Amino acid sequence: MIRHSLGIIAAIAFIIAYTLLPFFPGRYDPLAVPLSAMAQAIGILGLVLVPFGLLWLAADRSPRLAQWRHVFSGITFIVLLLVWACVCLVLLVHSGFVLGFAALALFIYATYKVWPRLRRTGDTTMKSPSALPYYLIIVPVAVVLLQFALVAPAIEFSRNRAILNSAPLIAAIENYRIKNGRYPTSLVAQLPDFWPGVIGVSEYRYEPQGDAYNLIFEQFAYHFGTREFVIYNPRDEHAMTAHAIDVLELTPNQLALERGRGHYAVNNSQHPHWKYFWFD
Repeated sequence: MIRHSLGIIAAIAFIIAYTLLPFFPGRYDPLAVPLSAMAQAIGILGLVLVPFGLLWLAADRSPRLAQWRHVFSGITFIVLLLVWACVCLVLLVHSGFVLGFAALALFIYATYKVWPRLRRTGDTTMKSPSALPYYLIIVPVAVVLLQFALVAPAIEFSRNRAILNSAPLIAAIENYRIKNGRYPTSLVAQLPDFWPGVIGVSEYRYEPQGDAYNLIFEQFAYHFGTREFVIYNPRDEHAMTAHAIDVLELTPNQLALERGRGHYAVNNSQHPHWKYFWFD
């Protein structure tokens, strides 16, 4: 029982670590966001397994339900297949074919290892009940509770870190304006030289905006179907559109309309001149 207790704790810690990975300090890792999305899906979709795990556990503990043990375990396994198929779909959406296929291959391997135990669940003479129902009950519930408690502070921490780490870049841009009388027209280069310092944030993007500029970075929003763009504008004339074609075809007045920009929420940061936009 101690071994399985440690296994449950390790599984929870592993999923939570990947959940928070995009918000940790460090250099950018392109796999951080899809792995975090996978961990989020495991937590939320895993709740579907809880009632089936309870039925399986009841069959293991009750002599009257022992004859249903094989049925409950089989149904649970089918539901687990469907849940993992959804997790693979999430990976396909966030990262493409390779990582989604890798998740599918991992599940096939795990099934190969677990299937012999599932087949033995129909034996009512088994001396000890299966530990798998405990995993199916405890892990999803604990993961969802921890995600609910930790993700929001982690997002705030990563956003603030990337904002604070932009200070040298903003100072360099303002110094350029002092020397040249205008802001730079572009900062496109092979090496950006200024990094957000957050694993899930790739870079700062610079663009002129009227007589000022926007400094933009994107971070994992963790709201399903939402993308978050964090923007700095020294004159508080923030602008962000959903489609590049809008910039080419719409007039400035049209772009100023909320519906022309395409975001569904704008939030003020605690840092001056910074806002973050949510797009669906």
